[in-house]
Amino acid sequence: MAGLLLLLTLVIFMLFRARFPRQTWTLLFDQFAAIGVSLLWPGGGYALVLPVFEAVYWGTPYYVLPALVAAVLAGPDGLLLLIMAQSAFAGAGLWGWRWQQESTQRQMDEERRRYYEAENIQQELLAANAQVARIAQLSERSRIAHEIHDKAGHEVVAAYMSLQTAQSLWEEDAGQAQELLDAGLLRLEHGIEQIREAARDMAPNTEIGIHSLRRLCEEFPKCHVNFISCGDPSKISVFLWAVLETCLKEAFTNILRHSDAQQVTVTLDMTPHIIRLCVENDGVKKDARPAGIGLRSLQQRAQAVGGNLSVDVSDGFRLVCVLPLNQKGGYG
Repeated sequence: MAGLLLLLTLVIFMLFRARFPRQTWTLLFDQFAAIGVSLLWPGGGYALVLPVFEAVYWGTPYYVLPALVAAVLAGPDGLLLLIMAQSAFAGAGLWGWRWQQESTQRQMDEERRRYYEAENIQQELLAANAQVARIAQLSERSRIAHEIHDKAGHEVVAAYMSLQTAQSLWEEDAGQAQELLDAGLLRLEHGIEQIREAARDMAPNTEIGIHSLRRLCEEFPKCHVNFISCGDPSKISVFLWAVLETCLKEAFTNILRHSDAQQVTVTLDMTPHIIRLCVENDGVKKDARPAGIGLRSLQQRAQAVGGNLSVDVSDGFRLVCVLPLNQKGGYG
């Protein structure tokens, strides 16, 4: 009966500590219960094995002290000490396994947290870029509208009034009407010229997009560049074109410095989901060092927009830049 009550007590406390892991101080009650039962039933001392195992398993081996003192004072019992040592060893092994699992879980949680933070920052940067582009576009449209209204509009209105006056004076004073007609035509000509100037201001001064990449290939001084493109470039935003143009320039710089290339091929694949730029040539010098500061900076820029950049010099020089084209992220 004493052994049964002791077993039930130990099981209850084990379940309690499994539910509330921080209550390891209750291991003292287990040991005192086992010591008390051992006074009535000598076999109760072997129940100290369970508190010893749990104390080591929960990482609190100092709670084993009452059990050790009781085992020593009860008399030399080699079997009890051996079983206690085995239980402590098993508890230590399981504690190490649990600690490794928790450490791995914490590391995974930290990496996941950093990933989500980086993703949030990326989305914020993309939204900010899109907002800046919209603000710049609206500002430019507003400036052009004011310029047309203030200059060209004034000239057109003045020309219209001159022509109206000339029409009313044509029968009474043909000479004065002719002068007003000439002045109106001159003002109308000025207004048309100002509208043309505003239209020229709307066009970009420099080429962007696929035209800029093609121009860089045509102006490459070392050798012939074969430029191949496929897909629809209209869905690619300005800042993605900027990343691709920078990658192409850095690739050309590495080819000029570290390559004896006779042929360079630039391939631009534009799909509904990704953009892939591949630059490769047919020769690399022995002292080639492609992984420089410029390429590391390009890798960071590509990763900032959710893409990736890799370089391979095992067979010639090959640079591959892959950028995502995600409508939800604001690329389109």
